[in-house]
Amino acid sequence: MTLKKLFFWFWSTLLIGAVAGLGLAFIMALFQGEEVVGSITKQILMGLTLAAVAQLGFFSYLVFNWLSRGLIRNKTTYDILLIAMVVFILGSLVALNSSRYSGVMLWKHLSVSLLIVVVAFIVAWLKSRWTNASAFIPTLFFMIVATVLEDIPSFSPKGEEVTLLLLLQSVIILLSCNSWQILQLHRLVGKTEKK
Repeated sequence: MTLKKLFFWFWSTLLIGAVAGLGLAFIMALFQGEEVVGSITKQILMGLTLAAVAQLGFFSYLVFNWLSRGLIRNKTTYDILLIAMVVFILGSLVALNSSRYSGVMLWKHLSVSLLIVVVAFIVAWLKSRWTNASAFIPTLFFMIVATVLEDIPSFSPKGEEVTLLLLLQSVIILLSCNSWQILQLHRLVGKTEKK
């Protein structure tokens, strides 16, 4: 990866986060009937902050992937480990929501988890089509585990309750940034010809 590609990755991810935050704010304002103009800066900053968190999560995933592949040489064993971690994270998320909510609110919060899984499967499918089939499970792992871990403050807040719309907004921003990063990875680290 060249410095130019690194800058492109960094700034484009921040831009996606800011645009997603602002776009979601306007969409939510249409449904709630509230003014967004006063909070435009707040929404852009939220998008930028979550994009920066997504970048940290992506870098952490790359280091984790590099170390894990060095320790676990067998691809099948590595994939089983990733699937086990995905199941553990999703189970923990369901248990967390089940202990905090009941009835309709439980199903609304579980629908956010379902959104993460659906988007993760779509992105993993795209990644495996664009690169190779062996990229499916690591991409699925990144999209589910990284998104949930990056959004833990929204899923399990200390103190006051996070509204469902704010949770949904943060998840969508993180999914947008994480999708962009993982789908661009093979383009950014591809071999470049020397002049």
